[in-house]
Amino acid sequence: MDDFTEEIFQDLGLDDDWDVQQILVGTIHVVSIIVICRLCCCSKNVPTVPVTDQQQIEAASTSMQKQKRLLTSYLLWLNPFFPAHHLYLDRLAHAMVAFWTLNFVGVGWVLDGFLMRFYVRGFNSQRCAPDAPYDDSRKKLLCRLPLCFVGLLLLGLGAVVYIPTVLHHLQVVDIDRIAAQTQVNPYELLEISKSASLQEAKAAYRSKSLQWHPDRNPGCGRECDDKMSEITKAYDLIKKRRAPAPPDRTWEGWFQDLAQDWKHIFEVLGQDRAKKEE
Repeated sequence: MDDFTEEIFQDLGLDDDWDVQQILVGTIHVVSIIVICRLCCCSKNVPTVPVTDQQQIEAASTSMQKQKRLLTSYLLWLNPFFPAHHLYLDRLAHAMVAFWTLNFVGVGWVLDGFLMRFYVRGFNSQRCAPDAPYDDSRKKLLCRLPLCFVGLLLLGLGAVVYIPTVLHHLQVVDIDRIAAQTQVNPYELLEISKSASLQEAKAAYRSKSLQWHPDRNPGCGRECDDKMSEITKAYDLIKKRRAPAPPDRTWEGWFQDLAQDWKHIFEVLGQDRAKKEE
């Protein structure tokens, strides 16, 4: 060992013979561990399974990008509100633009109908092999699309039927007050709960009538007349709500009542808009 090395060992406070032996032993151990790990973990022979030509063909066909179908694209195109046909053909940028611009106010949707054949042909020629199989979206879509259409139709009908009731229960729109044409809610006017029976409403009506009847309040004048008019309107509406449906009631009558509820909702929305503009 030269003088320079001895100086280094002396500065570090190490013994020459002992430290060199320890370094050699440690190096041998590290090298041995690495060799054992490579022999045990990395050098195992993986048994090869013979693959037939048919299996190779099947594996290649399954790994191929399947070709898109024109019928599927047109079926998805039938929905003008959501660009599903662009997503089906991996036209993500076009789908985003069409969604946020309402498909250029319908103009883009019409153009897509004429250009759909070119969209599909371009996708299949650029991204698929000539012998690639077609996807099975046609069968799935023909089975699921009618179910989705029926589901959306029922959802829309349910919204039309139940939205007035929901808005009324959430106290967004007081349909009873608007239908009765009173200043306050009919139930509050008669001081009864909304779950009160027809007999309770009738008793409350009689009590209020005796209280505000002009014959029992001489000199009351216009105030009593207005109050009696409000009480009568409130009772008429509650009686109509609580009365059983007539046996000869038709769907036309039911639709008329539903249309009246929507009319009341639009009246409230119009009044709120007028107040904001003022």
